[in-house]
Amino acid sequence: MTRYLLLFACMLALAPGPVDAEPLAESPIQQKAFLWNHNQGMPPNPEAALAAAGLALENRTPRTVATGDQGPATPLALADLVSLVVADNQQIKGHEAQWGIQKTGVDKAAAIFEPEFVTSLSLADRSQKNTVEEAASRQFESIYAERNWDYNASVGGLLPTGGKINLGYTYRRLSNTLTRTLTDEDREHQMFLGLSLTQPLLKNAGIDATKAGIRVAETESEVAFQEYRQGMMRTVGEAAATYWTFFQAQEKLRMRQDSLNIAEQLLNDSLERYRTGKMSETDVLEARIGVASRRALQIEARQEHHEAMNRLRTLIALAAGQDTPRLEATERPHLSQAAPDRQTLMRRAFKLRPEYLATQKRIDRAGIKIAYAKNQLWPELDLKASYGLNGLDFSSGDSWDQIEGQDFDDWSVGLELRVPLQGNRDGKADLQKAKLEQTRALLMLKSIEVELTNNIDTAMHNIRNASEQLGYAVSVVEIHQQLLDAEQARLGAGRSNSRLVLEKEENFQKAQEAALKNLVSLQKAMLDLEIEAGSILASNGAEIMEVEL
Repeated sequence: MTRYLLLFACMLALAPGPVDAEPLAESPIQQKAFLWNHNQGMPPNPEAALAAAGLALENRTPRTVATGDQGPATPLALADLVSLVVADNQQIKGHEAQWGIQKTGVDKAAAIFEPEFVTSLSLADRSQKNTVEEAASRQFESIYAERNWDYNASVGGLLPTGGKINLGYTYRRLSNTLTRTLTDEDREHQMFLGLSLTQPLLKNAGIDATKAGIRVAETESEVAFQEYRQGMMRTVGEAAATYWTFFQAQEKLRMRQDSLNIAEQLLNDSLERYRTGKMSETDVLEARIGVASRRALQIEARQEHHEAMNRLRTLIALAAGQDTPRLEATERPHLSQAAPDRQTLMRRAFKLRPEYLATQKRIDRAGIKIAYAKNQLWPELDLKASYGLNGLDFSSGDSWDQIEGQDFDDWSVGLELRVPLQGNRDGKADLQKAKLEQTRALLMLKSIEVELTNNIDTAMHNIRNASEQLGYAVSVVEIHQQLLDAEQARLGAGRSNSRLVLEKEENFQKAQEAALKNLVSLQKAMLDLEIEAGSILASNGAEIMEVEL
């Protein structure tokens, strides 16, 4: 019955017009708590309102609570957590390794322009009996013997236009039966120095066709980089959300510890009043029940706090043990009064969201493949040209002098044509595949644009609604605080009992926990908006991409 009377009194207190309840008349409820500017989503002074509800936002010295862990607490700020996670998280390292693999693919693709040096040296020593026909052509010698040294050296490479160029030198030292028979010399020295070029004129011609593989590798590397950023963004967002969950568990434990302290103080006061005959034994029993129930709730909060702490330890690869430091969240939620600008957030998302940027690179890659596939539909028509100088004498010096003097030149020029006889089915299939890849990437980009727009709209509404909920929750805390103060005043005047005070304190404690939950929900809503806008890395000092916001 008393509980229903108390509820009726609260309804009267909230109704317009004068009321007869003296404690509430002496301490009027501040109705401005209900009049927060919901268009902006925040009260005119959110820090003051939250401080009044026992949810101060300023960073404060860690306060020791009964957590069950031994040793002093180790302060942990959100920035420190993010730094540790980025440095040690295995998933991030995996994405970084994949990016490194793709970067080596760029180096490999660019190696097509690396010049190549080729050299060879050989010795041939033969002797044979000549046939009649061979003897007739060899001064009627019955035996033919030769001993030849061959040396070749060349430098060749690919030109940006698609042509292949080669500079070569050949030196042969010839000694055989005919040389000794027809001349007084033992050997001849033959040399050749020349340049050759094969330049495609249709298929594989041009800088774009030649560098297509490099450009494709570069876009794939950029896609892997954005996937690396996306993994970082996902992990940093998870770390920040886990941090605020730990903060909530930490503050919840602190609130329940405060509630237990109030109940223990009330029990001590009740025992003193019972000894002096001012309070009945029933009131003392009510006070004992209040202490026992709050101790149970404190143990429950302690377990939640320990679980949340271990989730943080998992993120930073810190195994729980006897010597593992106890963590203390020192960061406090940061609330902004300024309403976010939708267009600014959308522009930021299109600059920062990894999946959007990666899809743009996939579209670029498909465009490169289409251009290359169109080039491959042409017939293969190559210009082939060569120019060289010959030298031959009985000494190597004289042979080289002939080359320097350009006495005996050697050149050729021509065309070579290759045409598929069945319509180049391979090239047409590659072109069709590249066009389908481009269409798929364009559709994916449009889908991502729609999804980002809707997600940002949802996140903005979530912030406004969470702000509004927090405003009402804080006002409820203030009301329950005043009701508790009033009931304690009644108890001091001998007009109340332990059960009523404990009920008011329990309601106040539940209201505080609800406001704390709403505060963390608002912080997580702001975190979700940062994730959707792509600014989560920049806001936590972990961005690895240069961009102007």
